[in-house]
Amino acid sequence: MQNAVEVPLQMPRPVAEALLESLREQLRQGMQLHWYADRYREVPAGLRSQRILTDYPALAGHKRTIGALQAALNVSQQGPAA
Repeated sequence: MQNAVEVPLQMPRPVAEALLESLREQLRQGMQLHWYADRYREVPAGLRSQRILTDYPALAGHKRTIGALQAALNVSQQGPAA
């Protein structure tokens, strides 16, 4: 990814879980807001999500952050590698 920005974060697990739920809700609301817009009426349903994410980088950022948070929570739940 060109010109990528890395943001290392450390936070307590309950804070990370709360942030994850908040980001999921914001992404859901953002997608719902744009899903039936005239702009996307002709875009097939299978391609619509990606088109919305392409057109709205903040929503794409939510999606990437959700993935990173979920992965970090899964790793922390499993504990250190043996």
